[in-house]
Amino acid sequence: MQKIYTSRKAILYFFLFFTLLTVAGCRKEIVVVVETGDLVVNARDGAGASLVGHTVYLYNNQADFNNNLYSQTRITDNSGQVVFLNLYPGIYYADCDFTGMLGQTIIISGSGSVSAGYETTITIRP
Repeated sequence: MQKIYTSRKAILYFFLFFTLLTVAGCRKEIVVVVETGDLVVNARDGAGASLVGHTVYLYNNQADFNNNLYSQTRITDNSGQVVFLNLYPGIYYADCDFTGMLGQTIIISGSGSVSAGYETTITIRP
């Protein structure tokens, strides 16, 4: 009788241990949803005319802007505009260059704060 009791006790401990291992190994998945926003950049020359067909460079922060490490580019449309979609909230920098009337390269730049769920519009010009 003693042997049967000890065997049942050992089996009970084994199942208890196995159950604890199974429960301890379960992971709960945590999903973090971060809303994004959009940045619209209008590129204009010194007279205020739209810069059509020019490349606008997007920088994720001021350090990247200072070191010319852009994250995305877009070509301006017929209204001199580009749209960068689904950006995380934060301050973004943009620049564009064009050739002036005297043949010199002119660089225009600006920054805008993107907020979750919103569209931010900036205009860059000399």
